[in-house]
Amino acid sequence: MQRSLVVAVSLLASGQLLAANELQTVKVSGATSTSLARELPVGAVILDRHTLNSLPASDLSEILDTVGGLQASQLYGINGSGASLDLLGFGATGNQNTLILLNGRRLSGIDLGSPNLTGIPLAAIERIEILPGAGAALYGNGATGGTINIVTRQRYEQSAGLEVSSGSYNALGGQFHATGKRDRISGALASQSLISDGYRDNNDTRNHSVFGDLRYQGEGFQAYFTATGEQQSLGLPGGRTIDASQNQFRDDPQGTSTPLDEAEQDNYWLMPGIRIALGDQSALTLDVSRRRQHQDFDYVSSSSFGDTRVDSYSVTPKLEGQSATGSAVHNWTLGVDLYEYDYRSITSFGNRDLEQSQRAWYIHDLISLTPKFSISAGARKLDSTLSGEGANKDQDGEMYEGGLRYTFTGNLALFAGAQRSVRIANLDELSPFNPPVDPQTGKTYTVGASWSQGFQYSTLTLWRSEIDNEILFDPATFTNRNLDDPTVHKGISINSRWQVDKDLTFTANASAQQARFDGGQYSGNDVPLVPEHTMALIADWQALRWLSAQLSHRYVGDRHYDGDLANQYTKLEHYRTTDLQLTARYRGLYLRAGAYNLENHQVADYGNYNATTNSATLYPLPERHYRIAVGFEL
Repeated sequence: MQRSLVVAVSLLASGQLLAANELQTVKVSGATSTSLARELPVGAVILDRHTLNSLPASDLSEILDTVGGLQASQLYGINGSGASLDLLGFGATGNQNTLILLNGRRLSGIDLGSPNLTGIPLAAIERIEILPGAGAALYGNGATGGTINIVTRQRYEQSAGLEVSSGSYNALGGQFHATGKRDRISGALASQSLISDGYRDNNDTRNHSVFGDLRYQGEGFQAYFTATGEQQSLGLPGGRTIDASQNQFRDDPQGTSTPLDEAEQDNYWLMPGIRIALGDQSALTLDVSRRRQHQDFDYVSSSSFGDTRVDSYSVTPKLEGQSATGSAVHNWTLGVDLYEYDYRSITSFGNRDLEQSQRAWYIHDLISLTPKFSISAGARKLDSTLSGEGANKDQDGEMYEGGLRYTFTGNLALFAGAQRSVRIANLDELSPFNPPVDPQTGKTYTVGASWSQGFQYSTLTLWRSEIDNEILFDPATFTNRNLDDPTVHKGISINSRWQVDKDLTFTANASAQQARFDGGQYSGNDVPLVPEHTMALIADWQALRWLSAQLSHRYVGDRHYDGDLANQYTKLEHYRTTDLQLTARYRGLYLRAGAYNLENHQVADYGNYNATTNSATLYPLPERHYRIAVGFEL
């Protein structure tokens, strides 16, 4: 799916679509320009390779947390393990309403677990495409708040790199990558490891991952095989309690009340595919995948355990091409997505052996009416069947999206878009412990402007989402269920990057948002965990020929605790952190040193409220900490 979007938009961006009313040849090699997604009628934010290198971040979740309108919650604060992502303000259900993709294929899971981000080496990423309030027709279920597509490098030359690192909390890490090319074959191999005791007691992390990619480029034919694998073990320190008699968050933030709780997981993902040119104006892509996820947890503190395995298979063929209707040029995509999941779980509170099938077809058309004016439209039909627990549970939904974009002289563009999204209930929400859960539907409207000039690019996006049958956990009934009344999410975000001069780049990203229940017993209340304001300021300075510095400041505003739908408890306080990173280079050698949370603030990006005990539980993030790395690049 991602490549179909690339082809369609790259043709529009060429500025040659209507020259002499001639059709242009469809590109079947797969373009990797970082500007392609910006041609869609949405407020796309593109983090290219240069941007990724300029951020003082050590994992993928920290990078995504800098984007206006997108919040990443670290939970345990180590390597992004267990991090959740929330695009356009959905709070505790952010993971289920933000669709995560790897090269256009679904990374988001079929349960309430967070998407696995730690197994993707930063060195393997070409760019990250963030589409707020868009992607339902092209990508499918769960794109309520939008889509995040992580695109790995697809053009390889001769290169290699090796890095070892150490830091606070007895952290020791390393990463390696190598790429090469010979004749029509190119490939890449990357791996990374991290061992750390963690900020808190029982917060140790062991993480090892590997990424491989092999590609063959022929005449009108491309074949590729991508594979990822990961092993991880993680101590689970739980939260710090605040009630009438104690404040563990203030008095003992590094402590734990669950010293023996732990979790382990391992997974792999195999993704072969081919792309064939069918004449000059169309192409066929066939992607298949095999994925296994395995997780064990042992909660000694509550005498519970679990062993879960998910095997998934997908076949996603698509046909794309270009045609003309009068002076209008269509860049269309027609595709089918077939996903099969085999879910087996053995836990202390019951066993489950389930199968889920998801079938969808979709069509999308990007139409260039003039070199400056384009429109897009798409539709998707989804059917899902869950079997293994009594009668089959069927869910279906229809998704639509469309928009228009006009580019003025001077690279100022205005856009407006709308989508109807669907989120079908996942396996945890369809468990026997919950009442019947219907699909959630949403209508999202976005308008905004983007402006590029030289080394400057800015995007302003305003959004409004109206969600019906929203699926969430209700602490009053202790079940996942549909809300009887809608919720309304609205806000504004700005993402701006400026090349002030040849040695200084400045990034300013911010958002102001509001998410509220619109009716029912919680009418007028704020949706928990949605901050009213966020901000990220980042400076990347080439101070000397051999020395660069990155300084970032992050602010997250007040928000209600998870579980406090009644808004009766005090808010989770706002926080700010500042990070500084220095890099010295000599030829291929480099030395990087970083200090994070310079102000040594005591902060938490997640907290839960228990109305029965009138107490709160906070998950502290690391105070001031350090990291140093030595590396070599060819």
